Amino acid sequence: MVVDPSEFIRFGDWFWEAIVPFLLTIVTLLVGGLVFWFVQLAVRRHPRVAVDIIGRTLHNSIFRDLPSTSLRRILAMARLAIHEALRSRVLVIFAIFVVLLLFGGWFLDVENDHPARLYLTFVLSSTSYLIIALAMFLSAFSLPNDIKNRTIYTITTKPVRSHEIFMGRVIGFAAVGTILLLMMGTISYMFVWRGLDHTHTIDVADLNYDSDRKEWTGRTSFDRHHFHDVIISNETKRGIAMTSKGHQHEITVVGEGTDVQFEVGPPVGDLLARVPVYGELSFLDRYGNQAESGLNVGKSWGYRTYIEGNTLNTAIWKFGDQATSQITSATFPDEKIPLEMDLRVFRTNRGDIESKIRGEVILMSTDPIAKVQESLPINFEATEFATLRMDIPFSDVKYLDPISAKPISVDVFNDLIVNGELKVGIRCKEHAQFFGMARADLYLRGPDQSFIINFAKSYVGIWMQMLLVTLFGVLFSTFLNGIISLKATLAIIVLGTFAGFITAIQTDDVSTGGGPIEALVRGVTQQGAETELNVSDGARDVIEALDGAYLWTMNVVSQIAPRYPEFNTADKVAYGYDISMDLLLRHLTVTLGYFMVISIIGTLILRSREVAA
Repeated sequence: MVVDPSEFIRFGDWFWEAIVPFLLTIVTLLVGGLVFWFVQLAVRRHPRVAVDIIGRTLHNSIFRDLPSTSLRRILAMARLAIHEALRSRVLVIFAIFVVLLLFGGWFLDVENDHPARLYLTFVLSSTSYLIIALAMFLSAFSLPNDIKNRTIYTITTKPVRSHEIFMGRVIGFAAVGTILLLMMGTISYMFVWRGLDHTHTIDVADLNYDSDRKEWTGRTSFDRHHFHDVIISNETKRGIAMTSKGHQHEITVVGEGTDVQFEVGPPVGDLLARVPVYGELSFLDRYGNQAESGLNVGKSWGYRTYIEGNTLNTAIWKFGDQATSQITSATFPDEKIPLEMDLRVFRTNRGDIESKIRGEVILMSTDPIAKVQESLPINFEATEFATLRMDIPFSDVKYLDPISAKPISVDVFNDLIVNGELKVGIRCKEHAQFFGMARADLYLRGPDQSFIINFAKSYVGIWMQMLLVTLFGVLFSTFLNGIISLKATLAIIVLGTFAGFITAIQTDDVSTGGGPIEALVRGVTQQGAETELNVSDGARDVIEALDGAYLWTMNVVSQIAPRYPEFNTADKVAYGYDISMDLLLRHLTVTLGYFMVISIIGTLILRSREVAA
């Protein structure tokens, strides 16, 4: 799973880094809005009249309307918005969602290697798309329809403040979306749980009994398009159906002798919320010297870099520094180091394509004068496109004694872990083969969290997206008609979603054919993107100027728009990773910031608009 580098930053560090740009953006927006407001009024009337209107509006909003805010009136406006939404038949969205689940159960690939990932991605994506569409339509058409039908007259003639109208609309529509999300989340969880729940049977005749080891081995029945290899101990009367399709089953032995039976439990391991503890990644080159990064094997995507096999080229993760929690005895309660890795393999020769590439783990001390600098290598085989779990017992951690030249057991906490810090190195042992990794591809696995709570956190992310869409929809509806408000809200969603791509185009990181105007000229004149544009110098200057202005405007707007993909945590839930509280607090802070700013802007616009004129 791809992890954004910003997720490694703790909430406190992120907040103090983000607060200054946020305040500067607010000041810029407010000043820019006041300037635009002044110019508009000055052109329509007179500069002196414009100053008078703006001053009076700001004075009345701050010193008269704000102190007299009534929660009762806000809730009344919210109740009105809820009734309006119900009249718009919003429950149709829920009906569509239920129909999608019914048909989805037929068409989802039940033979998929990761059915839990497939089910969770389906329900979370469906919920997100439907609830965002609902928020767009409800918020964009609300105020314009009231103004068009003149039903807002009965409100503005009452002692209801502009900010109470704005906040009442937002709260009302958000309440409708929240109720729908609760219903959809409950149905989604039941759909996922029911779709993954199954069991197997075991026939004694299909098992082999090893009298020396006192255990049964064999296979389960073939159900849900798969079976499991089993190992069952006759002494403990328990066994396990080993991992298949991302899960396993616990087995209990019932009875004795010829009456023995095997009860297979429900699937375990499909619905997880594992907690990764990330470290900082650094590299050694093929000669063992410090390197700035890993190798580039020619892949255009730079998320991962690679280390060369059969050399001293090493990827080293440092755990326990300021970026992560310190390592203590509580981190390894079972006296095992719980490592998980998701490495990529780049083969320069095919060899046996079905064989796994061998690698080794080396535990290292962060103290340059420690008695034990590094452990002896611990071998593993990389599993491509699957997470490999390695529980390294402390008893398996040894180092080579320089005097006797014999392996000696290491006291992990006294010899390797210094000041709560530990390094873990990865090397590839195969000649002419490469391991690829990013910072998030190896981590220490902490105690798992509740999947249900993690599932709910993902729906909180969808709720925040819905609230942001509602805010912008109500904002645009204060000065635009319904259709234009809908288009403007959709434009903000698109710009926020593709903000990174737009920035990359402006900086020529992904675009070789220029901006949109140049691309249009190339398309009409049938000129390739890699060739120099065959036009006159004057025409080229005009095209570049237009492209520059257009891309600059798009980039500025996209930077102001919320980064909606960052709120989408469906991948984390689907891949079985816990959504950290740092990430959730960051999203809540961003949502609160947008709520405050947009509420102020929307109130001023609605306050200055003569809706009942």
